[in-house]
Amino acid sequence: MRTNVIPRSRELSGKAEQQMRTWALALELTPPPKPSGKTPLASLIKPYIALSREAGVDAAEIAQVVATELHWKVLDREMVDYIADQHNWSRVSVESVDERQSSWFHDTLGKWLDSKLVSQVEYVRGLGRIVALAAQRESVVFVGRGAQFILPRDAGLTVRLVAPKKARLQHLAQCANCSEHEAEKMLEEVDRGRADFVRRYFHRDIADASVYDLVVNLEHFTNEQAAGLIIEASRLRFKDIAAKA
Repeated sequence: MRTNVIPRSRELSGKAEQQMRTWALALELTPPPKPSGKTPLASLIKPYIALSREAGVDAAEIAQVVATELHWKVLDREMVDYIADQHNWSRVSVESVDERQSSWFHDTLGKWLDSKLVSQVEYVRGLGRIVALAAQRESVVFVGRGAQFILPRDAGLTVRLVAPKKARLQHLAQCANCSEHEAEKMLEEVDRGRADFVRRYFHRDIADASVYDLVVNLEHFTNEQAAGLIIEASRLRFKDIAAKA
């Protein structure tokens, strides 16, 4: 697995946040039709790709390559920024519950002790609205946060990105500028938090291969090659995209 580190682009993040504001305004002016017996919910959702990833896998770069090729948008940590901005919540408070292992004390007593704290339940509600908002307006590559469990399964391509632990540790240590020993603690905490998040709110096992259309092991693929596999799978999954991309 190649572990090139590409710095996060603030410009791209800012554009994504602005796009979400545009989508929100458009939905306020022209709400989409409500699903009925004749109009399934999946028909109101644009084709999407949802990437689930193990800690230490460079899903952000892979998502960007896929989105660029398909002329789609990418939503990753921009969702956290947007939720914090829309609700006037502290970004630090939102990050503390973003794909983290739930804390009984935080969720039960935290709000009572400090009104500025954000409960994980509040965050998940906001997340659901943002994911649905984006998917109704445009095709999106979602990175993490259980998007595939929020949106209709029939409308999307779901992908799990995995890699050997050693490669993930090296990448995480490089990104966090820390030792591999410190990175191992981070890796275990992040993987445990994401698994707990999905299990608690979506009642699924994040590592269950049967909930994904495609599982890509990056042991023998570069990020660009992995992106190519996802792009090809998306063209098979959404045949009408092939003629447009």
